[in-house]
Amino acid sequence: MEKPQSYLKSWIGLTAPTIFFCLGTLASAQSQRGQNDRAVQDGDTTRQELARFDQFLDDHPEIAEQVRKDPSLVNDAEYEKNHPALQTYLEDHPTIREEVKENPNAFMRQEDRYDRREGGHNDTNRGELARFDQFLDSHREIAEQLRKDPSLINDAEYEKNHPALQAYLGDHPQVREELKENPNAFMRQESRYDRNENGRDDEDRYDRRESTRDDEDRDRRDGERADHDRHEGERADHDNTRGQLARFDQFLDSHREIGEQLRKDPSLVNNPEFEKNHPALHTYLQNHPEIREELKENPNAFMRQEDRYDRHEGGRSDITRGELARFDQFLDSHREIAEQLRKDPSLVNNGEFEKNHPALYAYLQDHPEIREEVKENPKVFMRQEDRFDRHENGRDNDIDRETHGQAARFGQFLSGHSNVAEQLSNDPSLVKNQEYMENHPELREYLKANPDVQKELMANPPTFVKSAKEFSNNNHRPPQSQTPTVDPKPKQ
Repeated sequence: MEKPQSYLKSWIGLTAPTIFFCLGTLASAQSQRGQNDRAVQDGDTTRQELARFDQFLDDHPEIAEQVRKDPSLVNDAEYEKNHPALQTYLEDHPTIREEVKENPNAFMRQEDRYDRREGGHNDTNRGELARFDQFLDSHREIAEQLRKDPSLINDAEYEKNHPALQAYLGDHPQVREELKENPNAFMRQESRYDRNENGRDDEDRYDRRESTRDDEDRDRRDGERADHDRHEGERADHDNTRGQLARFDQFLDSHREIGEQLRKDPSLVNNPEFEKNHPALHTYLQNHPEIREELKENPNAFMRQEDRYDRHEGGRSDITRGELARFDQFLDSHREIAEQLRKDPSLVNNGEFEKNHPALYAYLQDHPEIREEVKENPKVFMRQEDRFDRHENGRDNDIDRETHGQAARFGQFLSGHSNVAEQLSNDPSLVKNQEYMENHPELREYLKANPDVQKELMANPPTFVKSAKEFSNNNHRPPQSQTPTVDPKPKQ
């Protein structure tokens, strides 16, 4: 009896670990198989979800732009409430809602990779994108509308109303074909090309580095090379271009019409007829050969840099340089208001002060963007305006001795023509008004006889008129009581 019992114990002792090992192996295999099945299933499901969500974003470019920039918005109840299309979509696709809300950044990175892969399957080459990007840079209104709604490209009425686009597509059939076949994909590619050209792809590089562990080393090397190239470019831009941009930006601020036309169509700078019709630009480029070379070599790139410089310089409080220039011009024409506001900027929020100065009230009504900025932070705005004014009017001796002489001579003319003096003080831009000049032959004849004065006056009417008035006020000459050094009218 003892022997069988001992044998049974030995058999159990030997077999139990084997049974447990087998069971464990079987369970592990089943578990692994289940995990693999789920992984495959999850992969399939996620790809479908990405495809559906990518299609939704293609149909709602505004939401796409905002959510790609800040994925956390998808968990912002207020944002979702203000975008009912997104709210409805997520309600209709609970699996996507769960995925995107659980980890917005990860989901949007996946969506971005999917979008890049899907968008890269067409036959669009970099040259086509570059040419179309250059066209859009020269036609800002068309660019803004197409980026907002790419489907407009297939709207015959829209194309008919934009002959420049119609002509471009006629001259570039391969772009026409790609663009009309898949407007959303093509415009996404163009947008990425534009961002890459302008150095705004840092975030994309970061997302690509973070996307997968396997790609991390490769992406880090790519990122380091790209960062090095960008830093080298920025250093060169800083050394060679920033001063040029600053000087050209100042020129454009003083010549609004030229600035507006060049920003709309940079290629005009290579148009001899345009340069001939704008002698101020011709003279400026002659005096600044380094800017002429940069600008004429690549007008679109230089004007994009100038635009970024202008926004950067004017945007420390969302104030643009143009707004400062316009408000400075208003203050130049309303000395009393200018003196009081510079002394006490808070007066701009004083209802009684505004009521007693209807010119200020009317100006702020006509310029809501300036009203908003100046009322939100009067001291900051007025400090910026003061710096602009000092910069424009000669803190660094910007009016040289020759210009002083021209301003003095024009001041003598204004002393003898009080009516013209008063009108130009209120609105210096009248010198560029053809009807006004025709109705004031004495001013027209004076400028014709004094082309150097005319050149300075036309280059910057507010500054030059202000300088001339200062000479006129200082001299206190009674109207036509003395013979001026230079006869204001041509001899008969």
